[in-house]
Amino acid sequence: MIRPIVAMMSAGLLLAGCFAKIHELPAQPEHAEALFAPLSDQDFMVGLAVSGGGSRAATFAAGALEALAEVPVRFGTENRSVLETVSYMSSVSGGSLATAYYVTNKPPKSEPVLGVNGLSPRYREFFSLYKTAMQSNFQRSALFRQLAFFRALNPTKLAYSLSEVWDEDFLGHTTFAQLYKREQRGDIPRVILNGTVYNSGRRFAFTTLPASDFDYDFIELLTKELKKPDRPVPVTPEGMAIIQKGLERASRQFLPLTFERIGADYRELPLSLAVATSASFPPVVGPVTYQVAGRPTYLHIGDGGLFDNLGTESLTTLFLKKIPKGSSKSGLIIVIDTSFPFDAGGPGLDKSDKGFEVFRDDPSRIVGIMEERANTYQTLLWHSLRTEGVVLPDFAHLRIVVLKHVDAEWTGYDDLPEACRNEFSADVTPAAIKQAVSQIPTLFKIKTPCHGELLLKAARKVVEQSRHRIVNFIEAHQ
Repeated sequence: MIRPIVAMMSAGLLLAGCFAKIHELPAQPEHAEALFAPLSDQDFMVGLAVSGGGSRAATFAAGALEALAEVPVRFGTENRSVLETVSYMSSVSGGSLATAYYVTNKPPKSEPVLGVNGLSPRYREFFSLYKTAMQSNFQRSALFRQLAFFRALNPTKLAYSLSEVWDEDFLGHTTFAQLYKREQRGDIPRVILNGTVYNSGRRFAFTTLPASDFDYDFIELLTKELKKPDRPVPVTPEGMAIIQKGLERASRQFLPLTFERIGADYRELPLSLAVATSASFPPVVGPVTYQVAGRPTYLHIGDGGLFDNLGTESLTTLFLKKIPKGSSKSGLIIVIDTSFPFDAGGPGLDKSDKGFEVFRDDPSRIVGIMEERANTYQTLLWHSLRTEGVVLPDFAHLRIVVLKHVDAEWTGYDDLPEACRNEFSADVTPAAIKQAVSQIPTLFKIKTPCHGELLLKAARKVVEQSRHRIVNFIEAHQ
C-alpha cells in the first residue's frame, strides 16, 4: 500500500510542475500619459554594459564596480568617483543580477563615494556585502524552493524560484515603480535589463526609459549614405532596391520591444522577475511567459544573451540615438565582460575522440558558436563604419572600453589570492592562471572560494589596466 501512495505523491509533484505559469500585467489605458516620465540627460554620458555568465559574471561585476568606485576623476577643483559619472546600466543574465543588487542597495546620491582614504565607510560596507551576496549558492536555494512549493522540475517555475530567492536575500520585492523613484532622484543610473522574445527573436528591454529612446534609425541613415552620388563605388538603382529590401526586413530586429510598446502597465512588476527572465536559459530555466490582461497573445521571454551576451546592443542603440553624428554630445561605454570565452573549451575537444560528449558536458556550445560568429560580424561592421566615418559618431565622441576577466595580467604564484594558494603549484605560470580564470563555469553559484577571489582580483586588475583610458576620456569631456 505504501508504494502506490509514494508513486501517487511523486506523480502529483511532477504534475504540479507541469502547469504553465503566466505573469499577467494590467493593460495601460488608451491615450494615458507615459507611466514613467522622461528624465533629462547631460551632454556627456557614461554607460556600463554588464555581461552574462551566471554568478561568475555577477561576482566579477561587483569587483569591477568596486574598483571603478575607487578611481577618482577631476571635476573642476574636486575629485569624484568614476561611478558618480555613470548614467546608464545595461545588462544580461548574471550581469542583470549584479545590476539589480547595485541599483536596489546602492547608497543614495547624497552619500559620498570617496572618503579621505579611498571609499567612504558607507560604500566600503556596501561593496563588502555586495561581493559576498553575489557568491551565494542561488542554485541550491532555488531548487529547495522548487521542492518545498511542489514545483518539481518545471523550468518556468524555477525562474520564479530564483526571483523569490533574490527578493528574500537582497532585492526586497522592489518594483519598477520603486526603481524609477530612485532613478528620478538621481540615486542610481537608468537601468536596462535585456531579454530575448522567443516568439520573434527580438530583444526585449525591461526598463523605465521611453521606448522612443531606442528609435535610432540606423537603416535610414545607412540608406542615405549609400545613395550619395559621390561615393567611391556608386550603388546602382537595382542594387539599391535589393539592399533596401534586406535592410527593411533587418530593421525590425534592431528595435527592442518594451512593455510600453505592447501597452502593458508594469509599474508593479518585481525587478527580481525581470532579472530571472533575463537569466532564463531553457531547458534549465524559463522562459517566463507574460500576458497583457484582455489580450489573447503571450510573450515568452528568456535569456538576453542569445545574440548579445554583453548588454551592449541596447546601450549602443541608446547612445547612438542621443549622440547623433555631428552632435556636440559625447559618451563612454564601459563593458564589464565576463562572458564565457568560447575557445576555453577548445583544448579539451582537441583531445577528445567522442564529439557528441560536447553536448552532454556543454549543452550551450551550439548557442555559443552562433553568438561568437554574430559578435565577430557585429565587430567587423562596427569598426568598418567607424573608420569610414559612416553613420556612427567618431572615436572622439563615443568611446568603448572593455574590461574582460580573462585580460587580467598575472605575474605568478605570489600574485594569487590567499584562497588559491593550495590549488596551484609554486611554479604556476601566468598563462596557467589565466586559463584557470577562463574555465570558471557558468552557474548560479561560485564553486570554490578560490574562484570567487580570482574573479575579484581579476576585476581589480583589468580596471587598473584601463584606468588611464577611462579617466582621460571622462576628464577631457567635462
